[in-house]
Amino acid sequence: MSAASEPDFLTKLKRELSPKLLIPAFVSGSIVALFEVVLAVSFAALIFTGPLTPFVASGIGLALFGAIVTVVVTTLFVSLPGTVAGNQDAPAAVLAVIAGAIVVRVSGGEEAAFVTVVTAVALTTLFTGLLFWGLGTFKAGRWVRFLPYPVIGGFLGGTGWLLVSGAIGLMTDLPTTWQALPLLLQGDSLLRWLPGLLLALTLFFASRRFTHFLLLPGLILGGVLLFYIVIWLSGLTAADMAADGWLLGPFPDQSLWLPLTRLDFAQVDWRALAGQIGSTLTVLIVSVVSLLLNAGGLELSTAEDVDLNRELKAAGLGNMLASLGGGLIGYQQLSLSVLNIKLGAATRLTGLFSALFCAVVLFQGAAVLAFMPKVILGGLLLYLGIEFLAEWVLSSWRKLPTADALIIVLIVVVIATVGFLQGVLLGLVTAVILFGVNYGRTNVVHHELSGRHVRSRVTRSVTQRRQLQTLSEQIHVWQLQGYIFFGTADSLLNIIRSRVATDEPARIKFVVLDFQRVTGLDSTAVFSFQKLQQVADKQQITVVYAGLMPQFQRQLQSAVDAENRQVCWFANLDEGLEWCENALLQLVEGGENEPATLREQLQQLLPDSQLLDALLPFLARRDVRAGDVLMSQGSAPDSLFFIEAGQVTAQLERPSKDPIRLETMGNGRVVGEMGFYLEQVRTASVVADVPSVVYELTRQKLAQMEAEAPEAAAALHRLIAHLLAERATHLVETVEALQR
Repeated sequence: MSAASEPDFLTKLKRELSPKLLIPAFVSGSIVALFEVVLAVSFAALIFTGPLTPFVASGIGLALFGAIVTVVVTTLFVSLPGTVAGNQDAPAAVLAVIAGAIVVRVSGGEEAAFVTVVTAVALTTLFTGLLFWGLGTFKAGRWVRFLPYPVIGGFLGGTGWLLVSGAIGLMTDLPTTWQALPLLLQGDSLLRWLPGLLLALTLFFASRRFTHFLLLPGLILGGVLLFYIVIWLSGLTAADMAADGWLLGPFPDQSLWLPLTRLDFAQVDWRALAGQIGSTLTVLIVSVVSLLLNAGGLELSTAEDVDLNRELKAAGLGNMLASLGGGLIGYQQLSLSVLNIKLGAATRLTGLFSALFCAVVLFQGAAVLAFMPKVILGGLLLYLGIEFLAEWVLSSWRKLPTADALIIVLIVVVIATVGFLQGVLLGLVTAVILFGVNYGRTNVVHHELSGRHVRSRVTRSVTQRRQLQTLSEQIHVWQLQGYIFFGTADSLLNIIRSRVATDEPARIKFVVLDFQRVTGLDSTAVFSFQKLQQVADKQQITVVYAGLMPQFQRQLQSAVDAENRQVCWFANLDEGLEWCENALLQLVEGGENEPATLREQLQQLLPDSQLLDALLPFLARRDVRAGDVLMSQGSAPDSLFFIEAGQVTAQLERPSKDPIRLETMGNGRVVGEMGFYLEQVRTASVVADVPSVVYELTRQKLAQMEAEAPEAAAALHRLIAHLLAERATHLVETVEALQR
């Protein structure tokens, strides 16, 4: 430690050890430890049941060891002090399913089954830790949130069912199957699980009505006392209840600690382990999702920022170390963390105290835990299962759309009747199909416009504008958006086909598709564009594709750009519209002649010849070559120009980048009038595209005109106002069209 950091470290240490935090941390740590012990015992009893019941004490030791390691590591490395970690119910429920499947497949006896299950637990915890660490290291935690919400809800609801099923099996030592249902309803079996159900319902409804932090531990301790009062009144002893299977014990040793070095791993049935790869993958995914949900909930509950990637790395390190002792999967616990912070113990000492108390139980608490009634542990597991089912199955009908709620129910039913992995996979497939159907209903058309409302950036002469005004409906533009796949592409095809069918066939000659806002193009959508081209060929319509990304253009060109079909490709919508407008103007070739001189051009807007004769002497003719700059971006607005012949382009200059075309102007147009009248510096450069003839009006000449020929100056101002009004009118029409 450097000298510079030592004062800061000592300050933090002094703060942590102050009575203001030390006392609340000790109290809260003892409460958290009580929960951790109860959860460890419950989850171990859930996993090591049936033929593995003789090993439940060792299972409790493994669960406690994992809880201790996870608590210590996450306490030290999480981003929010006061965060508490521990064994988790969702992974434990799936591990119980894995353990049950392994027991059925292992043929080497109970010892071999136990060693195989412990190996499965250790490997699953190790892989989970590696996944946590990898996601946190590569800052990929946020991608997990893209899992469909109904799949997550269905998994958690299915976890609730597994907890309920496991709890009943723990209390009755009977399988929870349809075949065993008559046995579960018989008197002796009913007596074993019905009190646990009553305890679970009491915990469920009491936790919704009251929020005191001692409520749950108080009810659990009260349940234990009530159990022993009942057996005392019945004249029975603890030994009698243990012999009849009502208690968790007796345990052979005073210590629950089981070092993995004592196990004979030569007995591991690797084939049985390999058969659980699918369920193991499910545990990994669900653990990541649950951790991130807990971290997000903690962020909302405490109004503090939580670094998700740091949380993942902390939990990853904790699980990797816990796996060395066969510990269960553990990570940040939302409810205990919020409880700890509300108790004023937002310090890392809480986790350390909790781990210390759990360690005492691990090494000295076997005798006490042997007297724990199974009905109490089963009731706690039932409560957790009912919580999951109520939150993710029942509440989903009020919170979610019906389709999403049905997916959740479907997953739960399949998990309960077929298997855990099958339920999650079926739910995932169903959610993807539903997403495709719903997204297919999304309007892929951002705007549908005719050539009347959307034009290229080429400013035409008066004659050409009149011609295009009459022909503009022959251009139809569809600005597309979002991700295009078979569903949305088919909808687009139907829209265009309907438009072509309802209009006169001779009217629409150009279908322009703008892909500027398209984020993705699925290969399945190509078929719809092939059908669109077939429709266009029959109607003698040219399809213009604009703004495609290179990879999208290659996809479509390979399918529709063949056999000299009427199809064109342009880098952007502006270029595509310019090509369409030029093609329409060629159709009216031989019609109205273009004015040749500036006088003839201005006379279309100013019929008074005397005013024109008075105005023109103030304009100076300039012959410019292609590439000459008429005005530079950022220069003073000292003049404006009238184009008699040729073509110029206004473009936005960008450092180290190609300029952006703003407007291309031909004969009869005015250039630079906005900055000239507003007296603002040039916002763009104007460059001649071809050799051109222009007439320049300087500010000095305008002042001279206003003094010597005021009527001509007024006519000029009216001319400029007329041109600006034309632009404003077109802009208003375009906005109105976009709002339809």
